[in-house]
Amino acid sequence: MFPPNLLPFTQFHSILTHSAQPTQSVKLSSHVVILPSTQTDIPPLSSGGNGGADSSSAVAPTDLLFSSVDVGALVAGIFLLLFGLLGIFLYILITSSMMRMAHEIVGFRFLISQSFTDILLMIQFGVWPGIVILANNEILPTEIRWHVHVYLDFTWWSMVYHYTIVAWSRWAAVQGPNWFRTLPTGTCIVICALPWFAGLMQSFVEHQFEWFEILYYSPERFGMASDWYRYMMNGTHVYYMICNVVLMLLPFPLYAAALAVLFRRQRKRHTELRTRCSQFTSSTSCQAQRQLSIETRLLVPCIINTVLFVVGQIFITHCSKHGRWMNWAVMLVFAANSFVNPLLYLFFR
Repeated sequence: MFPPNLLPFTQFHSILTHSAQPTQSVKLSSHVVILPSTQTDIPPLSSGGNGGADSSSAVAPTDLLFSSVDVGALVAGIFLLLFGLLGIFLYILITSSMMRMAHEIVGFRFLISQSFTDILLMIQFGVWPGIVILANNEILPTEIRWHVHVYLDFTWWSMVYHYTIVAWSRWAAVQGPNWFRTLPTGTCIVICALPWFAGLMQSFVEHQFEWFEILYYSPERFGMASDWYRYMMNGTHVYYMICNVVLMLLPFPLYAAALAVLFRRQRKRHTELRTRCSQFTSSTSCQAQRQLSIETRLLVPCIINTVLFVVGQIFITHCSKHGRWMNWAVMLVFAANSFVNPLLYLFFR
């Protein structure tokens, strides 16, 4: 029926439908016909060939590790974290020493209260953002950003108000040394509580206005982030600038008045020396000179902190929107604003 060298069409069609499978050859009537194979040939795997996978696309485990790690974030986070922890450690040492002498030196009571705000700020601008950057996560839920910012501004304003309290304490120590030296501990605690209460009230009230724009921690920004357009245009920027400038100027009249009292007292003592040159008078003059030197050196922390504060304000208003490293520098400057105090207490005592 069919020529001896041809297969039936139906059989040949079934062979063609299986042509995608691995095949073997069968010889029929002097002609070779392609039939499906009963075995599947698996190409051998080799380290240099293309068997199954291209070896050129293989990635070493170390390459995968370093490609998944942001080295910049690692450096930024570790530096802020260690910077904040070191500052806290130094402050604990200094504060513990002041606590032991606070019953004798009344001025230390106000510096201890200020040290608590600085420790909280080193956590706020050093330890906390460092952990956020390293974890690449805001850590806290976004729903509580408003509440977190209430706390952040509370510690900030408390620190700013403490500048005025400390300046007043130094003026009082010079203007009325006998009265200041006998100041009861309870009275000092009430005075030290005033900046904490004022900072809490200001932070809570400012957050009630719709135009006020909050800030929050952002690992991508290496620090704080916000809706910067609303921050600048709705009045938050102007509000911060006015409050910070006014509150940072308040201590200077008190320091100026303290210096005026010291210089006037020093001039009076020198006049007494000309008329009465005794050992007692000489000793009193030396003591006054030492007191003048101490009070003058106490101005240094406030001056340096004021400069750092101004620099920080420039950074936060002009640099926070221009890259994550500029934003990281804002955190560093604000942390340094508190970090420098224990160093100054050590070198200018």
